[in-house]
Amino acid sequence: MDELDQSTLGTHEGARYWFNRRDNPGAVMSGVLWILTLYSDVVILYVGITGGWSIINAPFYFLVSFMALISQLKTMFTNPGAVPRHAQPLIRASESGIPETICGRCDAYKPPRSHHCRICNRCIVRMDHHCPWMNNCIGANNQKHFILFLLYTIIECVYSLSLILYNFTHGVTYANSTASAMVIALLVIALATLLFVSTMMYNQIYAIVTGIGTIDRMRKRGPKGNFAPVPWVDVFGVDPWPMYLLPTDVKYRDFHRVMGYKVATWEIAPTPVPPIPDEAKPASGPNVV
Repeated sequence: MDELDQSTLGTHEGARYWFNRRDNPGAVMSGVLWILTLYSDVVILYVGITGGWSIINAPFYFLVSFMALISQLKTMFTNPGAVPRHAQPLIRASESGIPETICGRCDAYKPPRSHHCRICNRCIVRMDHHCPWMNNCIGANNQKHFILFLLYTIIECVYSLSLILYNFTHGVTYANSTASAMVIALLVIALATLLFVSTMMYNQIYAIVTGIGTIDRMRKRGPKGNFAPVPWVDVFGVDPWPMYLLPTDVKYRDFHRVMGYKVATWEIAPTPVPPIPDEAKPASGPNVV
């Protein structure tokens, strides 16, 4: 269908706000992520109040937790780099001998290192993978936000595990059985999360250093392909480095170079008006009756 769907939420080209409505399990997993994060906040606060550790730990932990959740939302609601329908290859790419690829599903130009996501139903620039926990693809435009989510989640896990380990090594007991059970559950959640999230962080660092994303590694596309390290500014933008720690929109110095395409535009030239012969022109002047 040529006309774009103009509904408000979606991953199609006409959507006003990016949101994946096609992956119901992804929406559930995103909800589970929030529940686990908020549960850890409750444990830190409850044990701090009941005397298991100092309540002064709570403000810092809440701040890190807040940054993790905001980064998760930013990852979920940011267009990861969907290629528009009328994208065209860059002249510099053509001159460099980079082959032009047409996506068999989109029937449109697919820039280098782009992949078609069957869930989002779009080609995504520098797509790493589709993450159900984010309910979105991880691509050029939201990789920064995803890395920040991983970073803040790792800090959460390490901090909570440090509190638990300190109490264990110093023989600190908890106020009641409820606090003990909550801490044991937090221990299991933090260990499992730290292992999983650290693996994901390694994958992201590897993708930046080598230019080979998760999908390419799974398809066993090695360094012989069209791969190169991803410049730091292509991930975090050109903002001052303190902004790297905030899930703000990424600003590129050269948007078209990062995306690998330009958008075709057409201008309708005015229709030329043929000159009127002199004999066909109406007479004018004071003697005309």
